[in-house]
Amino acid sequence: MRALTAFGFALAVAAASPLSAHAKHRPAPTDPAKVHKVEKVAENVYCIFGQGGNIGLVVTPKHAVLIDDQFERLVPGLLEAVHSVTDKPIKYLINTHGHGDHVGGNVVLEKQVMAIIAHTNVRKRMLTEQAKLEPAQRGGLPELALGSEDPKEKARLDIHLDGTEIHLLHVGPGHTDGDVIVGLPGTHTMHMGDLFFLGMLPYIDVEGGGSFDGLAAQVAYVASWIPDDARLIPGHGPVCGKKELLRYRDLLLAVQAHVKANPAKDGAALAASFDAAAWPEWKPRADFVTWERLFSVASGKGPGRAARP
Repeated sequence: MRALTAFGFALAVAAASPLSAHAKHRPAPTDPAKVHKVEKVAENVYCIFGQGGNIGLVVTPKHAVLIDDQFERLVPGLLEAVHSVTDKPIKYLINTHGHGDHVGGNVVLEKQVMAIIAHTNVRKRMLTEQAKLEPAQRGGLPELALGSEDPKEKARLDIHLDGTEIHLLHVGPGHTDGDVIVGLPGTHTMHMGDLFFLGMLPYIDVEGGGSFDGLAAQVAYVASWIPDDARLIPGHGPVCGKKELLRYRDLLLAVQAHVKANPAKDGAALAASFDAAAWPEWKPRADFVTWERLFSVASGKGPGRAARP
């Protein structure tokens, strides 16, 4: 995974504020929800499944690092899952993007970590959303932000923690305008956030700055250099390897090619004329992303998912 060093710049991790610097801390819910399952991905790297996006856990000789945190109400159960693996303190919380099923626990976990890290646009969008809330409901904003507000500007942040390297890479707009890939070159493992869906059709958040073409380009880029033995944590779906990512790349390219070959068709017509049976790994969901909605967003004519209730 040394190819993560392809960009000729790196940003040093700034000094994090002490825990006492957090102005507000939300008390954790008292009833742990028993929904979490831990799977070992590689040495000292774990995936925690629950409700919402997949969580990554990295254990170093002295600390732990969390990648995403699902929902606020699930934090007690999440911490139980973490403590089933390690009793080391969580030093950093990394957000792969800003959706609620990945950052909902921030407001509780901020009191337990030295810093929350995300792309600049994650912090920007969270600030906008939290401005609609009462002050007591706000919190959990990233304190360390990489990249600029221009989502097309590539950015990278390297964390060196107790001899463990963690690379954060923003390539461009994809699922949102603030996606971060988290790579661990020492173990050939990577958390791709919602740039990678496995088991359900991918969601492109157009209102959140996402781009189908950008997503396809990013997946093809990553697939071009990851090692054959890479282990991948998708944003949604089971832990997998390079073979599954290559299939996902091919799916996105097939959708893209079908759109380009049929410019006059709308999403429904594109979906009806596409060989969806050739891609059984990705299931449509009527309440989320269907083939029609995927083709609508791929052709620049739709929001990417069903309307929220």
